[in-house]
Amino acid sequence: MSGPSSQAGPTPEPPLAAGLARFARGLRADDISPAAAGHVTTLTLDAIGCALAGWKAEETPWVLAAARRIGGSPGLGDTTTIIGDDRAAPPLTAVLANAYLSTGITACDVYIPSHCHLTPEVVPAALAVAEAEHASGSALHTAIAAGLEVASRLLRAIDYAEFRRRGWHSPGVIGPVGAATAAGLLLGLDEARLRAAMSLAVSQAAGTFASWPTTAVKFHQSRGAAAGLLAAMLAREGFEASAEPFDAPDGGLLHSYAPGQRDLALKDLGVEWELEQISIRLWPGATPVQALLTALITAERELPAASDVSEVEIRVPPPIYAAHRGVAQPAGTFEALLSFHYAAAATILHGRFGIDLTTPEHRTDPELTAFIARRVSFLADDSVPSGAVVVTIRTRDGGSRVLRTDHALGTPQCPAPEWRVHEKFLSYATPRIGDAASVLLDRLAHLDDVPDIADLLKLTRPGGLGGETR
Repeated sequence: MSGPSSQAGPTPEPPLAAGLARFARGLRADDISPAAAGHVTTLTLDAIGCALAGWKAEETPWVLAAARRIGGSPGLGDTTTIIGDDRAAPPLTAVLANAYLSTGITACDVYIPSHCHLTPEVVPAALAVAEAEHASGSALHTAIAAGLEVASRLLRAIDYAEFRRRGWHSPGVIGPVGAATAAGLLLGLDEARLRAAMSLAVSQAAGTFASWPTTAVKFHQSRGAAAGLLAAMLAREGFEASAEPFDAPDGGLLHSYAPGQRDLALKDLGVEWELEQISIRLWPGATPVQALLTALITAERELPAASDVSEVEIRVPPPIYAAHRGVAQPAGTFEALLSFHYAAAATILHGRFGIDLTTPEHRTDPELTAFIARRVSFLADDSVPSGAVVVTIRTRDGGSRVLRTDHALGTPQCPAPEWRVHEKFLSYATPRIGDAASVLLDRLAHLDDVPDIADLLKLTRPGGLGGETR
């Protein structure tokens, strides 16, 4: 009787969950390409900078109050940092708070192909575990890279058009998996336990666009981070979960939320880095509004004075028009950040755009509201491609100027220079933590050299510079 054939053919790919868990568990710092590693560094420091600015979001006090109630009264064992606060908190409280803070002013990252904000889920969950475990900056960096890549791969695999048609919001569905991956690695989970953590994260996947355009859509990021932390902690205790949460015919993520191409999640995994497709938002504002702000703020020539402008015509793809047309005169800060009308008027009137220009005083400024009502037109245009905007500024003397942006600054197609990202960080961090901002930026820019994340996070607290010198 002959033995097994020596020509059995290529080894089949592992099931999706096993393949992703094997990749994440085996990832080492040296495995990450220099470009991907640099982008992880940028995304991490940007997330922390956004969290320091998140205290300015008008709804932040409500979220922090709820998070503290969930965690209970302050105790002696509370050791987890809430970024920008001087009071420690239980891990769940800190993760809920930090995740919301990082998305609070609508300036966090975004994976545009599947419209998912990822660092608000992945980074806070990773930070909480890294602080508790006194992990090194290198370990944190590798864990965040794994979490972002696993989540990005799943986002690449889903059929986003169908996913969106069904009303799902991706940060609450996919984000928990990235958070669980990063937290699980820092907890030292083996491959089987890491796969269980991913599965437990999928079992908590939720979040729909029924929340649009309220701030509840931002809470999907906060809950996603907490779900990922809970999944990793349960897996560490030995809690069992489905071995294949993504591709299972009955209830698997790809079958239930949207059909997808599972092969795209594993194709060239560890060779090509999907996380490099995650964009940075350089200004507060919805993702499509970034193209408008790019056109206005980075224009080669100075914009005409507001008093000389007779009309501002903004043309966008029809789906963007449908989503944003109803917030011309915003009722709150979040609506102002979603409004093309408001962003254009405020930028032209002030020569810049920031969260400070979305306060009630600015939103009700008669000059600004009149400018929107009389001089800003917002139009759907089939000829404008996805991600683009065309702005025509007409002046009272009959002049006309067309500004077109095909890709916002900070996208993979139009990367942001390092100085702009660092400038954004310092402008967000300095008002909250003062001189510690520049020290924190330097540490985050060289994260691999940080011996203990617990010490680094002390710099995020007001007065955290302590005895250090610049």
